Amino acid sequence: MTKTIVECVSLTKVYKPWALWSKKKSLKAVDNVNFFIKKGEIYSLLGPNGAGKSTIIKMIAGLISPSSGEILFGEKKGRGAKGAYRHLSAILEGPRNIYWRLSPLENLHYFGNLRGIPSSVIDDKAEDLLRFLDIEGKKKNQSQHLSRGMLQKLALAVALITDPDLLLLDEPTLGLDVASARKIKDLIKEKAYNSKKGVLLTTHQMDLVEEVSDRIGIIKDGKLIAEGTVPELKKIFSIDVYQIKIRDNIKKLPKTFKTDLVQIKKDEGYVLFRLTSKKYSDIYDALNELKHFKSEILDVKRDSENIEEIFLRLTTERKETP
Repeated sequence: MTKTIVECVSLTKVYKPWALWSKKKSLKAVDNVNFFIKKGEIYSLLGPNGAGKSTIIKMIAGLISPSSGEILFGEKKGRGAKGAYRHLSAILEGPRNIYWRLSPLENLHYFGNLRGIPSSVIDDKAEDLLRFLDIEGKKKNQSQHLSRGMLQKLALAVALITDPDLLLLDEPTLGLDVASARKIKDLIKEKAYNSKKGVLLTTHQMDLVEEVSDRIGIIKDGKLIAEGTVPELKKIFSIDVYQIKIRDNIKKLPKTFKTDLVQIKKDEGYVLFRLTSKKYSDIYDALNELKHFKSEILDVKRDSENIEEIFLRLTTERKETP
């Protein structure tokens, strides 16, 4: 049985007004959230800005306390678990994950020494990390002079220098170019699958989510509204999507259709439409509407929504999906 590294049980965070006479109301940033992360698993927590993702990460990291609920590290409870926080590392939202007046190498030594790692061990690990992340050439420069992408890579190196059991990664590829982002993806997968670390990932990059996630939780207004693997979420929440190709022999097509047809491409000899089908008969209604214009149907392909489309629909609907 795979070991659970961390579990959030009825986790709730309420921010109250700082003064009794304040007119501001209490804000429930996280509302009764339950999830767990196993050893060797990448769990992606998705949600719009302000949904509560960063607050959850900060509570797990011990930076803020829950208003109610608890965080279990294995079988031990949050702050009562002696040394539990020594076995996790985090990249938090924003640039201040490191000390800017220190060099990359000095940052790695500083944070490694805080966790009791000998300098000789840090030296070996630091060289490997800096080389892999392509910042070895800047290892003695003050960090404040590094580019945003380099700072992000250094923050990941700092998180990894202690060889944590649990990695909390809040937008780890933010500001990175394509090649650097690919390296970070590969490193995250290696740490989970080969080194058997647990990873909690938050990001707005849905291609990253689909590629690396074992399970996904979707949070809205502080509540976890959906959870599962990528195939499970697609099976439960996805609706059919069709691509319909017709011959471009119509003088004038309408800008809008009675059905949910949307023109997505027009090329030499054909026009491509997309149809989001909410019920079984939608595809037949759309085809009949196109035939009304005496168009020749060249191809019809059926697909399902991707994670980005499911996420957007679930988090923008007024009523939560049961």
